[in-house]
Amino acid sequence: MATPITLNKELSEKLAKSEMPPYEAQRNKVALDYSIEMLETVSSMSRFFTQPLGLTTFGYKRVYQDGRYLFLSTNQDWLEHHYQHVKDHGAFFQEAMETAHLNDSYKVLWPSVSEDHFLQALNHFGMWHGINFYKWRGDYLELWTFSTSNDQSGISQLYLNTLPYFEDFIRYFNLKASEIINVEEEEKFAQFESDLSAIAPSDISPNSLIQIINQIKIDEFLVDSPNGIVSLTPREGECIKLLGMGKSVKEVAAVLDISPRTVESYINQARDKTGCSKSKLLSLIQSSLS
Repeated sequence: MATPITLNKELSEKLAKSEMPPYEAQRNKVALDYSIEMLETVSSMSRFFTQPLGLTTFGYKRVYQDGRYLFLSTNQDWLEHHYQHVKDHGAFFQEAMETAHLNDSYKVLWPSVSEDHFLQALNHFGMWHGINFYKWRGDYLELWTFSTSNDQSGISQLYLNTLPYFEDFIRYFNLKASEIINVEEEEKFAQFESDLSAIAPSDISPNSLIQIINQIKIDEFLVDSPNGIVSLTPREGECIKLLGMGKSVKEVAAVLDISPRTVESYINQARDKTGCSKSKLLSLIQSSLS
């Protein structure tokens, strides 16, 4: 990993003054202890994917609109700094969250140079040239972040060439994380000084979602069903996702350029694999695959 940069004077002064109120500091300390406890687990879950690509840090964050958040990372120094000093998301990532759309996975590459204090802090802790994936889920936002060392400035092209693999890994991580993370335990959540109440997820048209589905080619869809984690083919997954957006069987057939009978066949195959009714299957694929 590249040697961290030296913080500029302005940022150093900000960090020196950034003390949490007592209640938030204690709450964040408990959340930090949990995140450090989970560090090796998250590292082992992500290492097989990140190491071959030359990535040095992976992180996951869930942020609620009231400012509560859960944060997991493979970078312990960043975890400690984040929980103790970070009070907001910074201008760049705040804008990214505002741009994220409901029911769509939004992606953004980090800028190479920025005056944003949050990005500067990331650089200081050895995280550079990153890419973030966002997903709104009702009253909270999920974030998956990947980054590398300072000397990997050309990695952006790799990101663009391998986006489906990143999305596959995110689905894999979500399924594995659901087995070990209990979000009902309030002490696992830290508290931002600011909240997300001013950010309203934008609507996205069904046509835009259809374009995204057609553009992203995925080898398989993984669904956590009553029959366990099962694999659906791309066509089975696409048919169900389009039905979940309110499309009729005939409309799905027209979008995918197949016959209505073929659409029904894909749906029945997915039902047999998962052991679910059509309505339950629609609910599962919306929560497990997006």
